[in-house]
Amino acid sequence: MKSDKKLDNMDKISELVRFVVEKGGEATLIPAKDIVTAEWVRQKCLFGCNGFGRRFSCPPYTPTPAETRKVLKEYKTAILIKFVGDVGETTPERLVSREMTAYVQNVMYDLEMMAFSAGFYKTFGYTGHQCGLCAHCKAKDDDAEITDCVNRRKMRPSMEAAGIDVYATCASVGWGLEVLSCTEVAGGCVLDSPMTTVMLLLIE
Repeated sequence: MKSDKKLDNMDKISELVRFVVEKGGEATLIPAKDIVTAEWVRQKCLFGCNGFGRRFSCPPYTPTPAETRKVLKEYKTAILIKFVGDVGETTPERLVSREMTAYVQNVMYDLEMMAFSAGFYKTFGYTGHQCGLCAHCKAKDDDAEITDCVNRRKMRPSMEAAGIDVYATCASVGWGLEVLSCTEVAGGCVLDSPMTTVMLLLIE
């Protein structure tokens, strides 16, 4: 009986993986214990990213690395997802287009809903990039609170925003990530090579 349930779950997981592939991505199973968290990741958000406090999907609105570690202990399995290349158009005005960000975030939301409907009621997704669902995020407004988010049903934190070391986690499944370089241009900077977007779906 237990074996039949395990096979049924694997069939459901295969459907989730197929969905990612249909959307242009790649996906692989990963034990939850192999997901790496680290305090320095959040520190990079605070001191190395201009998105800090400007999106509800970013710190300080997101779970701390310690909180994420506690959550991960409640899961055994996850799906690691990556998209290689620019789904939307990269422009000189921004490092990554909002269209690209919104695309991968909508894929993650749909995937999470599919997993939930398939019986993985504890499922939860970590997306990539700063949230791109709204042109203007209310997190930028004075005295903003996360309950001000108009897309709370869809909005999820990125892996980095929740303190997950994406490089180390990808290395555990044999995915090597290159450090991206950018070229400064008038109005912003552009990527010198295609970006790899990594996301994570906890399933249980």
